[in-house]
Amino acid sequence: MDIGFLLDRLRAVSNDELLTALRQERLSIDDEKFITAFQCVGASHDLSRPDIDFRGPPEMPKEVLRGLRLRASIVFMAFTALCYMRSEHLERGLDHVSLGSPLRAFRDIYRTGYAKQGDDTLVQHVRNSLAHGTFQLGITPEIVFADRVWRETLSISQLMELCEHVHRLYHEAFSRSVPRPSHWSKYGSGSAG
Repeated sequence: MDIGFLLDRLRAVSNDELLTALRQERLSIDDEKFITAFQCVGASHDLSRPDIDFRGPPEMPKEVLRGLRLRASIVFMAFTALCYMRSEHLERGLDHVSLGSPLRAFRDIYRTGYAKQGDDTLVQHVRNSLAHGTFQLGITPEIVFADRVWRETLSISQLMELCEHVHRLYHEAFSRSVPRPSHWSKYGSGSAG
């Protein structure tokens, strides 16, 4: 599945627009678990960084270790952003945003592929796949998710960007001020495309 058009819409929403819209809709989260979830996102980024030395068994070639770390980073990021970092209050609150709201792009990514509201969505199937271990990272830069009879392949780059935007949504909805990662400055109306 190519979710590129949805990611373009998410890129077009600046952090300040996102924060303002969340406040207008009274969508905030305050559970302490989100502090841990934000730290897990940071740890998943660290796993994929080649400049941080994580030692494996001495007989394991460095390129194999790098590949395993990248795979672990992808799974950890997806699980953290889509399963652990989850608020029913926030996600259901997105169902009621107006068509012109900056939050609409976030609502639409959560509702992609749905038959009924909240059921059979891409995000829900990916969550189920992650929770039940029915996913497979291939040699190509893709990951195949399976949830009962549903099956979908996402590129790793699109999956990681989806996780980034989910993290951004939860970060801005968090009731306490947490510094934004500097690379988020690229998001806003001029960045789509």
